[in-house]
Amino acid sequence: MEKISYIVNIINKKHKFMAKDPAVLLYTQDFLVGTITMSYEQRGKYITLLCLQHQKGKLTLKDLQSILTDEDYEIAEKFPKQADGFYYNQRMFDEAIKRKNYSESRRKNLMGKHKKSHMNSHLENENENVNAVATANAKMKIVSENANSLASTWENLNK
Repeated sequence: MEKISYIVNIINKKHKFMAKDPAVLLYTQDFLVGTITMSYEQRGKYITLLCLQHQKGKLTLKDLQSILTDEDYEIAEKFPKQADGFYYNQRMFDEAIKRKNYSESRRKNLMGKHKKSHMNSHLENENENVNAVATANAKMKIVSENANSLASTWENLNK
């Protein structure tokens, strides 16, 4: 419980490193490949540190120590100490910068002289949303039907 409150306090503080962007790209294949030898608990610690770094920009030794134990050396190696004395995962750092630059380019593009003609392709299309909802509902029905068959398959395997 103490670790959770520590993390929440860090996230709630204002940090001067970079503007708060609520998202960053997570390349799932890279994550799975990079964590294949980690336990599920270690993967949880790793993704927590990545998220914390995304919110703070850089991590302190105290940040790492509040989450990692002596057995978590494999995770600690992914957050090397930098020349400025902070710790951070280079890939997360790079992805956050790319995301920030992309967001800025979109913002500048909105302010440009071709605002209306260019942005129409990015605007929401109501018909596409209706079609997406209908497709999602159909898929949910199939999943529901398959769930019953999966449950019976498991029952047969356990007999």
